[in-house]
Amino acid sequence: MRFLNLRLQDFRNIEFTELSMEGDRIFLFGANGQGKSNLLEALGLVTALRSFRTQNLSALPRKGCKEYALVYALEDEVDGLIELEINSGPGGRRVEVDGEKVTRLVDFIGRFPTVTLCSGDLMLLRGSPGERRRFMDLMLSVADGRYYSALRGYHRGVAERNRLLKKGGRGAEFSAFEAEMAERAHVIMEIRRDWVGVLSETLRSIYDGLAEAEEGPEMRYRANADCGDVEGFQRLFADSRARDQILGASQRGPHRDDFTLSLQVGGAKEYASDGQQRGLCLALRIAQAAFYQDRLGRAPVILADDVLGELDPIRRAGFWRVCPKEMQIVATGTELPSDAESWTVASIKNGLVGI
Repeated sequence: MRFLNLRLQDFRNIEFTELSMEGDRIFLFGANGQGKSNLLEALGLVTALRSFRTQNLSALPRKGCKEYALVYALEDEVDGLIELEINSGPGGRRVEVDGEKVTRLVDFIGRFPTVTLCSGDLMLLRGSPGERRRFMDLMLSVADGRYYSALRGYHRGVAERNRLLKKGGRGAEFSAFEAEMAERAHVIMEIRRDWVGVLSETLRSIYDGLAEAEEGPEMRYRANADCGDVEGFQRLFADSRARDQILGASQRGPHRDDFTLSLQVGGAKEYASDGQQRGLCLALRIAQAAFYQDRLGRAPVILADDVLGELDPIRRAGFWRVCPKEMQIVATGTELPSDAESWTVASIKNGLVGI
């Protein structure tokens, strides 16, 4: 997949502008606060209608405006030329693909894959388990519709079970919700375990291409409860009721899972240097792009938000070695890349694009 053009109206600091992207490498150049990341954010919305910068989507319309409009021209390996339109306002969000309205997220998510690299990726190492679960859940939801459906159903079940815990539900009520939760929990755990196995191998190969030496990167899945089968999850939820009622929330299950990243020196969070941590997060994102390409049959677009300049020269050179050549890259920065002649450069100032 690749972007060909983007028109934006009343998005972030942009009143109206148009960005042409007919090339393999697009570089958005400008001072801080001019709108480079806003353009990248708009491009990233096409994957799951989520921003990589905020969970508060009400912050996306331009100040003083209640709605925004984004119109994309894309070229896709499967469907050819496509026009995608995203409008959001007080009446809700409207998505149209080639003039046809999309009514269900499950029919849209993953159709236009992108992978965003940004400084916030360090939170995948330094942040809470919730940060890593969000990464895991979004990635697997994009790549696997079965996972997306199981995750939605499981979280609805957890919410209903928590309601029963607080109001003092009857045993039969708990059993009904827990039976459905158990089926979905088992699907989630099995897909996560397989995913970590696949991604760990890809991550190791990519990181070795980034680093100076063999550093043995490893990714491990940490299930909150490894129940083995559906019946095991049912027993887990039933046995946890008394304690959960005291706390007023479900304490065991996939919604408490995590994964860890480590190097030969030990846990990456505790022992890796700043450069190693940045390299590991970069490798994880490129592994994500390779995973999307394999599972979706579409090459994702890589969106790099001012991160290449933060890498040391060795890892920056390594990035170009391991980055798949067939993927379009849209990058931002306050300084032009050393090989600027190989990029299509767009200057960004006050939310306006100039080539």
